[in-house]
Formats: sequence, structure tokens, C-alpha cells
Amino acid sequence: MKIALAFGDVEINKLAKIEPRTLFKITSTKKFALVVEGIRNSVGHVTQQLVENLIEACKRPRTAKPDKPSIWRAEKDGSRSCVVPPIKEDDHYTGISIQRAMDNEGMTAQSFVREAAAFREAYLSGAFLLVSELPPHLQAILGEKLKYSAPTPVDDDIEVKTYTDQSETDETTVEVVEVVESMEYSVEQVEVVEPMEVPQDIETSIEKNEDLPLHNSIESMSFEKIAALLVQCTTWNEIVAITSKIDEQVRLHSWKVLSESEQRRIIAMKKAAEPSTIKVADKVNWANHYPDLSAGLPLEVQVP
Repeated sequence: MKIALAFGDVEINKLAKIEPRTLFKITSTKKFALVVEGIRNSVGHVTQQLVENLIEACKRPRTAKPDKPSIWRAEKDGSRSCVVPPIKEDDHYTGISIQRAMDNEGMTAQSFVREAAAFREAYLSGAFLLVSELPPHLQAILGEKLKYSAPTPVDDDIEVKTYTDQSETDETTVEVVEVVESMEYSVEQVEVVEPMEVPQDIETSIEKNEDLPLHNSIESMSFEKIAALLVQCTTWNEIVAITSKIDEQVRLHSWKVLSESEQRRIIAMKKAAEPSTIKVADKVNWANHYPDLSAGLPLEVQVP
């Protein structure tokens, strides 16, 4: 029927040299409409080779595959969408994590992926720093991408673990401080989230240390030389004596030159010089308490 509809007004002798399967092929779909039209408009007998040439001319050239895999899909309105290929894992970790967030937090799969991408970019830019060992299943996934830095003890009685890192695009950092007292019955853990502050003066009236080469020319020193002076300091007063002579931009550059261990050492000196304070919502233990109050510990500091 399709052949009859396509070539009803064409002499049968004109189609005699075309293979039957080719006739079925070109009349079974509209994409070969130009081939049918070419046969109808041809003069004389039509050969199989001519039909094959017409079919080849109708084929659209295949789009070249990109050098790198792409997750973008073009839409009819000219926009594009991100399409993540199916994720097949032996432990189904990714799917289980997304489904748990959808069930427990009401998130969509799209918002989960967007949030995960934002966290990854924040870590790569230096905004986050790992402060404890990862569980085994996360170590198996992340491998060596996240590294844990062991704390440095300050003295025999108190350990101060301070980790500071600064984003290249945002002067905000997460600083986690853990204070462990030597007393058996008291452990205090405080998490502090505050803006990044390059160590600088706490009091403008602190006297200069005469043992360090501090004079008016320090203002013209490069930040590499200033960083070298900071490495020689053994007290917070010496740090203040140096940083009080330079502006904030130079302090920031000098701070970046220091190694991570030196940064932790200087911050530990600053913390040791500051009086310890207890803030609202901190968790504290009560030593020598009545036995019947054990169930209520640790106590949470509240506004009176």
C-alpha cells in the first residue's frame, strides 16, 4: 500500500531495477521522502545505485562526539540542563545518602547534588579543614583528598588544638578549639565559629621587645622578612610588637607565608594570652557535685 501511494502515477518499468526491500525501506518512513521525490523526478529507468546515492545524500551527518564526556543536554527553548548519568555502585552509597536526605530532610535530589557541589568547592578553596579522623567508609571513598592534621600540645597540663584555614575568596574560617584539662573529672570542649583574624595587637600599650630588630624601618620590610621575624617570636607580646608596626594587608600576606605549624603555634600563644571565658550555650562539667546530680551533667550555660 505504501509503495502504491508513493509511486501510483509512476510507470512500473521505471522501478524494475530497484530491489524490493529498498522500495519498502524508502516508503516506510517520511525521512526518505526526498528519495521518493528524486525517483519520481528522474528521467528513464532508475537503477539501484541511483537510489542508494539518493539515500546516502539524505542522511544527516553524525554529530562528532566531544573529546570529553558532557553532562549537558540541549533543550528545545535553547537552554540547557545538567543530566547526571545513572550511578551504579556496589554499596549504593550515593543513592542511599540522597534518598535518606529526601526522606528525613525533605530535600530534592537536585538540591542535594547542588549542596554537595558547594561543599566540595568550599573545601577546595580552603574554607574547610578536617579536624578529626574520617569513618572507614568515608576514607574508602575520599581516599587522600581529605587529610587530618594532628594537634600540637602546648604544655603538660593543657592541650590546645587549633586549626585555622582561610578561603582565597572569603575571609571567613572555621576554627575548632578543644581544651582538655588534666583533671580526671573535667573535660571541656568548645566549638568556635568566628571571622578570620590574623594575629594582631590586643592592647596598644604593650611595650616593644628590645631583643627583636624592631624600629621604624619595619614598615618598609617585605612580608617574607616580617614572617621570618614572627617565627623567632616566643611570646604573644613579641608578636604584637611586630604586627603593631604594619598595616592589615601586610599582616595578611605575612600570615600566609607562615607554615601551618607556625600559624598554629602563634594562635596557641594568642589563646594562652587571652583570659578564658565561658559563653552562653557552652557545655561545662561540675566537679565535686552531689551524686544525685550526675544525670544532669554536663551543664549548659544559660542567660541568667
